[in-house]
Amino acid sequence: MKRYILFLLIISAAAAMLPAESVMSGLFEAADQVSSDIPGILHRDGDLLLGGLTFNQTQVQLGDLLADLTANRLAGRSGFSPQIVKNYTMLQYPPAQASWVLSGTLYEAGAGYLLLLQLTDTASGSQLKGWEFALGDEGIESLLQPSVLAAGAGVWDRFEPNNLSTEAAVIELPFNESGLTLGDGDEDWFAFEVLESDGESVLMLNAATGGMMDTYLELYAPDDQGWAIAENDDFDGGNAALQIPLNAPGMWYLKVRSFSSEEEGEYSLMVSLSEVVLGPGEPDEGQDLASPLNIGSTPLEKRIDYSDDRDWFRVDLLRPLGMEEVLRVETLSNLDLVMELTDEYDNYIMDDDDSGNDNNPMIIASGLETGSYYITVYGYGGEIGPYEIMANVSVPVKDEFEDDNSMISASQIGTMGERQRRNFTPMGDEDWVQFEVQNEGRFLIKTEGELDTYMELYDGNGDLIEENDDGDDYNAMIERYLTPGKYYLKVYPYGSAGPDDIYELSVEQI
Repeated sequence: MKRYILFLLIISAAAAMLPAESVMSGLFEAADQVSSDIPGILHRDGDLLLGGLTFNQTQVQLGDLLADLTANRLAGRSGFSPQIVKNYTMLQYPPAQASWVLSGTLYEAGAGYLLLLQLTDTASGSQLKGWEFALGDEGIESLLQPSVLAAGAGVWDRFEPNNLSTEAAVIELPFNESGLTLGDGDEDWFAFEVLESDGESVLMLNAATGGMMDTYLELYAPDDQGWAIAENDDFDGGNAALQIPLNAPGMWYLKVRSFSSEEEGEYSLMVSLSEVVLGPGEPDEGQDLASPLNIGSTPLEKRIDYSDDRDWFRVDLLRPLGMEEVLRVETLSNLDLVMELTDEYDNYIMDDDDSGNDNNPMIIASGLETGSYYITVYGYGGEIGPYEIMANVSVPVKDEFEDDNSMISASQIGTMGERQRRNFTPMGDEDWVQFEVQNEGRFLIKTEGELDTYMELYDGNGDLIEENDDGDDYNAMIERYLTPGKYYLKVYPYGSAGPDDIYELSVEQI
């Protein structure tokens, strides 16, 4: 005996006042056509679920009414004897337990609406039949209110229930599915099998969500579904994306959730695997796999292979750095890279983005004791490509005006426009300069160079009277009327600066 389960929901608002005839005639046509076609498509035992209809990513009452109309017509057809379940919710019977699901989407189209329906085989995910119907707009507003079912039971797709790792929907790759849904507090778990690689290449996971929701994506390894090994929030707007090599065969897990647990709606998910050959030194993720970076050696060739790739390096100091010595680590590339320095206990020391040549990262660290230190390098904004990295211990060359790191030790500068070449060495350096105004008038005080500098002007009592950041591109510039007396300038980099970053400072009466 065939057994079919139909979703039936009584709509009190629609019973009190039916919408205009143009809407009802379209719904009657849809219910007649669908109920006429379905018996010729379903030829085996199973359960048929009349699911929800969404408008603007929300299940609406129009879908509840269409489900009732379709159920009544199927119940009256000869040879088709469905079992109608009243006062029924999807929490008791999620779509994944049905053999087939009838669902749809409503779109605004000019002066009316377009209703798209589809009959889906839940086992294969394939669409068995689709329908298109035009609906008028007169009187439809009352049926575009949120469905009682959607409000009370949450929004479901054909993979529910998959709210736990133990309920994960097993998918075959490549996987590309739209119309997936997240309800209030909902989480969607998916599982996929990864086979052993051939040893010469690795399998790269590419996973991304799409749609209007702000989604969050997490990846779990086969042996631990309690701790995510990778996650992403906003790779592209509110959508999430992961690109990472999978280092072990077995069943891997992806979890999708909304960034806010209260946000509901639809999203799409794309998951695929590709074989790639990684760059030299891989794998090098973590301290245990870090590539040795020998001090004073020729630059080491490396590559950022994928958007989430982080290259690890180990630098061994066999003795403490001297008073003025620094550890200098820098990259050479056309990429926008970021570099971080930690100690062997994973304690953060410093990071840098673009202090080196051509906006490469460069770390200059002082006061380091004997031991192992770790450098991580990754692409800013997911950039990938080749680069070189090198490490040296050196004594940075200070400019000739040091030490002028305070108002008390300020160096002298004339007011005739002479240019002083300076740098900010060691890291954290700031330059204090003193000048004397003999005759009142307007003065132009400025820096010139590739550095982003900041300037502060103080009077003889040490009171700040003006400051400037970007008076001319990234250079600082102050033009001001000054009376006779002593003045001080404080100049420092906006951000980080290395010993090779030179700027010029001048004061001129104009």
